Amino acid sequence: MKVALITNFWKNSNGGGIKNYVVNLVEALKNKGIDINVLFREGSDPEQFYGGRNKIGFTFACYRHLKKIRPEVIHCHGAWYCLLPGVIFKKLQGCTLVYTFHSAPERKWSLPVRIILQILLNNCDCVTFISKGLQEQIVDVHNLSLARTAITYGGVRASDVSEDEVVAFRRQYGIDDDAIVLLAQGMTAHFLKANGLKLLIQTIGLLCMKYPKILLIATREGKCSEEVKAFTREIGMEDRVIFTGNLENPYVPLRLCNLYTHITMGEGMGLALLEAMAMGKPIVATSVGGIPEAITDGRNGLLVAPEVDAIAQKIDSLLRKPEYGQELGRQAKKTVEERFTWELAAERFVDVYQNK
Repeated sequence: MKVALITNFWKNSNGGGIKNYVVNLVEALKNKGIDINVLFREGSDPEQFYGGRNKIGFTFACYRHLKKIRPEVIHCHGAWYCLLPGVIFKKLQGCTLVYTFHSAPERKWSLPVRIILQILLNNCDCVTFISKGLQEQIVDVHNLSLARTAITYGGVRASDVSEDEVVAFRRQYGIDDDAIVLLAQGMTAHFLKANGLKLLIQTIGLLCMKYPKILLIATREGKCSEEVKAFTREIGMEDRVIFTGNLENPYVPLRLCNLYTHITMGEGMGLALLEAMAMGKPIVATSVGGIPEAITDGRNGLLVAPEVDAIAQKIDSLLRKPEYGQELGRQAKKTVEERFTWELAAERFVDVYQNK
């Protein structure tokens, strides 16, 4: 089976969870013997096809390349300019067309945008979502009509981190050995996630009276980074929050942290959350989007409403009972090993490609 995967974000881009999803999925599909070609707009990879940054130019460059490689299946991830070349190729040449939604839009689509997207999606043989919660958000809120859908969870692979890497990270950011470290990964790239991060920063302000050594690490450089940093300064919390920007290995702060926090106002199924689960970390997360499909409250993590007082109470409960947090972490790791692997994700997509 020859598959062409069209994506906005690919290797060496600032694509966050979407990039990681696509890169790992491609590797898993190749391991299953799928002949897969990647067409990308942002990133770099001499072994795959770069279609240029201009959106219109990218659309036509991808179509020309599709005519050259003649795939049986086209799998699109990203905005309209990733889906449109697949639609054109299917109309003129014939193929199976699949589209995957990764995140909810930051605001409700205008009527013209929804109409155009509906027309494009009408040409898909299957539309997939990375969680049931995301499907409900997009289909119900935006009133889309889809003939065939599937839930295609992502996966995760835990990474080994050496003690030397942890020591170097502490030294680089001035983190004392006795600090209580909370971690939030990738929350500056999306408006809904950034608003959740602001709630978490306010929560640290409540907790620091009881835990004077508490710190928050916030990773990734995203479009909301400056807004969140300005908010942190406005409420006088700049000494409690460490903004690292993009990290080569996000598992280093995961190994270091006492507690992982995934406080967001909207979420498909964050790979950062799955990574924390794979590392066996105690987790406090908001009960939104696809998060409850991975976290069962009180079993493998704690779910909370997006309210400062409630978040503070949940975090405090885990800091007071570290043994309880450790058990939640063990169960979180078990959940990932059983349900969220890239091998399972690849198997599901092969079924989608074959119209099973």
